[in-house]
Amino acid sequence: MLARHGAIAVYHYTPLHYLPFIARQGALLSKTQLSLLGFADTHFRRTSRLQDEQRGFASYVHLTLDAHPPLLQAKLAGGFPHFEVAVPAAHFDDTEYALCRFNIAKARYFRGAKQEPPESDANGRYYDGMRLPTARTPMEREGLLRHNLGRNMIEVLVPEQVPLPSGTTFRFFHDEDFHRAMQVLRNLRVSAYGLERDAQLTYQPAPHHRASTEDALARAVANEAWRGSGLDFDRV
Repeated sequence: MLARHGAIAVYHYTPLHYLPFIARQGALLSKTQLSLLGFADTHFRRTSRLQDEQRGFASYVHLTLDAHPPLLQAKLAGGFPHFEVAVPAAHFDDTEYALCRFNIAKARYFRGAKQEPPESDANGRYYDGMRLPTARTPMEREGLLRHNLGRNMIEVLVPEQVPLPSGTTFRFFHDEDFHRAMQVLRNLRVSAYGLERDAQLTYQPAPHHRASTEDALARAVANEAWRGSGLDFDRV
């Protein structure tokens, strides 16, 4: 369905030092699954973790149909090394997923607030205690895409995990990030994914964030059991 609507890929954006965890797992995992693997709350961004839990979305992997969304650009503007995981849109033809047209972490209005987003073709329906409407059935997804694609950012929500198929590409926004990622995957003996330097977007890493990221990458590569140190920019 997503490919039929013109989507080439579905995107996930994440800090660079998460690369070893993602590459070893061969999948993107929800907050619930990461917690079961021993990752502490400090592994997650403070501004989104609580909202995701309170609004009923912690057990979903969050992706988007929008390349280079505002959140990514804000992180890069702050010098925080991030990268893109681009999963072929056709992979989702056989994947259970929901669509949400709202910014789940920052939406001002939600179920239980003074003004609730109504159920509609454009918004979807309320499911399973979620405090924002989503589109789950093929008919609901068609309606949400028809009303919002190209107008509003759309989140793609996959329960628990997204195994990364052949054709998945990791894209980087700075030459040093790109070359460091090549070295990391070579050290991990992971060759299943394409690596690219994104030519459309670049940024200038802040020296202190670069140093923290390098330290985390080195520790994660050296020790598969290491579960991170909660870098400050994960909680921004």
